[in-house]
Amino acid sequence: MELPRLEQLWNDYREKGFSIVAVEANQDRERAEKFIEENQLTYIFVEDLEGDEEIVGNIFGVRGFPTTFVIDRKGKVLFAHLGFYEGDEVKLEEEIKQLL
Repeated sequence: MELPRLEQLWNDYREKGFSIVAVEANQDRERAEKFIEENQLTYIFVEDLEGDEEIVGNIFGVRGFPTTFVIDRKGKVLFAHLGFYEGDEVKLEEEIKQLL
């Protein structure tokens, strides 16, 4: 699971301007809140909308989960990743370092 492994990146780089926004797209707030609490996650979590107002699929074109975007300070997507496997956080960290 990628979310707990992102916590360390958040802790290491947030003072340098790095942010994480995780989107809960399954419309299961109770399960998401329990997961966040159990894993002591401290970065930003938001819940996606549904139907025509769904942001993740309709605006960003996300069709598979997890999907990770690395976005620069101007809002340009520089890297996109579908899936998250053990060790992917190392590659993600290198991309973050390039931007900071």
